[in-house]
Amino acid sequence: MNNFPDIIKEKRLAMKLSLRNASRLIGISHTYLNNLEKGGDHRTGIKNKPTPETLQLIATAYDLDYNCLLQSCGYIEETSLELPVHLQELLATCRKLPKSDVNYMTQFAQFLLEKHSPNKN
Repeated sequence: MNNFPDIIKEKRLAMKLSLRNASRLIGISHTYLNNLEKGGDHRTGIKNKPTPETLQLIATAYDLDYNCLLQSCGYIEETSLELPVHLQELLATCRKLPKSDVNYMTQFAQFLLEKHSPNKN
């Protein structure tokens, strides 16, 4: 399951959402979501490549890994996704937090970096 249309269609079906309900959850039109799930517009033959912003909406609504969606659409290469397990766990946790809490986590991480800096007296 590594191609984008399959990923989003299987996730929508697993969540037991209709196209219309899923599109409302994501914040895009049901026609566009249908085209994304089919890989493009069958009438014109034009393949869809959703923007990173649209991928973020989908990742948030479907609780999917944003980087995996970016990879499946060709925005980033697979090798750039290789993170240690502890960092993957941290990212997965932070993804579930409100943005304000993520900002606190970032500030705390910066504090820890300064605390452990070799130039610190």
